[in-house]
Amino acid sequence: MTESNPKPGRFRSRKFYVGIVLVAALVLSSWYAASQYLQQLYPTNSTSSQNNASINVLFNYGNSSTPWFNSTLVPRGSSFYNVTVSLTGGRLEAKYYDMYHEHFVSSINGVKNSGASYWQIWIYCTKDRAWMSSSWGVDLLKPTPVGLSIENSVGHQVIMSSNALAWSYQASSDNPPVPGATKVDLCSS
Repeated sequence: MTESNPKPGRFRSRKFYVGIVLVAALVLSSWYAASQYLQQLYPTNSTSSQNNASINVLFNYGNSSTPWFNSTLVPRGSSFYNVTVSLTGGRLEAKYYDMYHEHFVSSINGVKNSGASYWQIWIYCTKDRAWMSSSWGVDLLKPTPVGLSIENSVGHQVIMSSNALAWSYQASSDNPPVPGATKVDLCSS
């Protein structure tokens, strides 16, 4: 009798191992593709100071309701307008003025500008431990890991020592957004 395959056990063994390697490669490539897809779909929140800033935000509704959103992570390059949209879940009304490259916010969480009362922005001056009424618009204020970046009138970025911003619904900028807090006209540098 003539043997056509001298070592059948060895031949089957080689096919078995090749099959195992192919299955393993298929599983690993599927896992890699799925993980890449999920990372694009749900990006991780990096807490590194290179990518995000942390800011404390106050909403003073003018009726003793003053919720704070402390240590709010802000992606690099985001403005206070972006932060406000995120914190309110989009429940704000604003009109964008191309000429000024700014949004004018007229309503936050259903509280609309009315009569003499309107939404004002306040900046907390860390060095002064006081609040300053902002003369800058919501799109020009950009939280960074080292403070608050503000674009001045000639287009240069100025960094202020600040870790908090506030929206305050009030008729004048005489009183800071936190009752009893100190007010300054300009933050010290």
